[in-house]
Amino acid sequence: MKNKINLIQNLDLQYIIIRMVDKKEWNLKDAQETARKYKNFLTLRVLYPKLKCVPTPEIDEIWHDHILHTQNYVRDCKQIFGHYLHHNPSDGSKEDQESLTKLYEETKTLYEKHFNESYSYALDLF
Repeated sequence: MKNKINLIQNLDLQYIIIRMVDKKEWNLKDAQETARKYKNFLTLRVLYPKLKCVPTPEIDEIWHDHILHTQNYVRDCKQIFGHYLHHNPSDGSKEDQESLTKLYEETKTLYEKHFNESYSYALDLF
């Protein structure tokens, strides 16, 4: 487990940070901070493999970009999780939204417990 967490913390996400700055017009500090929080999110996925962790909107943006770099994403997932880590977006139903809200709160609680920082991080993205 410790090896997996080290792999996550050492992921080179600079190419994603650059894309967030260039394509999404994030400032560099926000892009770097969100990439760091994305690594923490992945760490939760290792620590709690049965929990459907729900990302913040900012972390989700980094995750989406990571997935777009298919070769890097597949390689990283295989090294860290041993398999492809699927992203399952909401189907938009009321039941799904309620479930995601509950799972988000569980994710937030675990994140704040493990990393001693707020999970909420509201960039002006949308």
